[in-house]
Amino acid sequence: MATTTITSSVTTTTRASIQIITNEMTYYGPIIILVIGIIGCLCNFITFTAPQLRKNSCAFYFLMSAVFELLSITFGLISRLAADHLGSTLINTNQVYCKSRVYLVSVLPLIATYLVLLSSIDRFLSSSVSVRLRSFSQIKIAYHATIGAIVIGFLSCIHILIGYDLRPRCGILVGTFATFDSMFVVFWLGVIPHVLMLIFGFLTIMNIQRTKKRVAVKPSQNVATLTQQQRRQQRTDAQLIVMMLFQVGFSTLLVLTRMIYYAYYVLAPPLTGYDKLIGSFLMSFTTLVYYANYAKSFYIYTLSSQLFRSVFFHRMEFFLRKILGQYATVICKDKAVHNVETSATNRTQHPTKY
Repeated sequence: MATTTITSSVTTTTRASIQIITNEMTYYGPIIILVIGIIGCLCNFITFTAPQLRKNSCAFYFLMSAVFELLSITFGLISRLAADHLGSTLINTNQVYCKSRVYLVSVLPLIATYLVLLSSIDRFLSSSVSVRLRSFSQIKIAYHATIGAIVIGFLSCIHILIGYDLRPRCGILVGTFATFDSMFVVFWLGVIPHVLMLIFGFLTIMNIQRTKKRVAVKPSQNVATLTQQQRRQQRTDAQLIVMMLFQVGFSTLLVLTRMIYYAYYVLAPPLTGYDKLIGSFLMSFTTLVYYANYAKSFYIYTLSSQLFRSVFFHRMEFFLRKILGQYATVICKDKAVHNVETSATNRTQHPTKY
């Protein structure tokens, strides 16, 4: 009897602890990711709009990906935080918001993910030994490919607007449609783009190795024919390849962690009791991991690329000088006006003979 009581007490304490941890995690986690992510995305904007990167196709994909990453974390996390902790009931009372919220939290990360995929394809093309393939790595094609990715992203998720509704809470049609939607999220947003990223990342590494072998065969000829601008462009391309590989690796790790558990949660039998509590904790944790993927890019680029760090610091220095320069100009003008007024006052108080 005493043993049963102790076991029951321990179980109750454990459940209470898990609930507290889950509540704290779902409150502070989104706030931390929001702050880190917004700062990182703004820093990406500053860096990828630099003159030396503005016309690079891969940098353009990174820039547009940062735009959709910012939209993903701000809309997704703020709306989730409002529903979980700020008392918002809009998602379960407004049909339009129910549909649009689920639609956007799927579309925005999807587009950001596929833009990173396009960057990996671009690096594969730019590193190819084939002149024809390298010709596809240019800014004009990047513009068209980005528009295509955005259109495909919005169209591919259109079924969400049909399947989700107030029932009476915001939810999806049960049965076959729910299974289809779950597999759509797992494969179209998780498995397919990240497998393709890894494939093109591997092919890019192979291209680099082939290029090194060709350079080793005729080193003097290759060096002699390269201009200073071409060497600078090669260094930029090499740094962007490193950034892309690190971005792909960490993105695959974080997103697939979420997708693996989400697939298990959907396909496994319904959880009850203590297992349901653990399942709720893991679902909340993997959701934060998923959103962390869209807040990490600036920090990955900074740690992996000397070029990115250099461009970022130069851009920050440029903006600081511009801001401080304007501030100094205002101060100088104020001082000049003050000196003129002081001089006029002195002349009035102490007039000269002439």
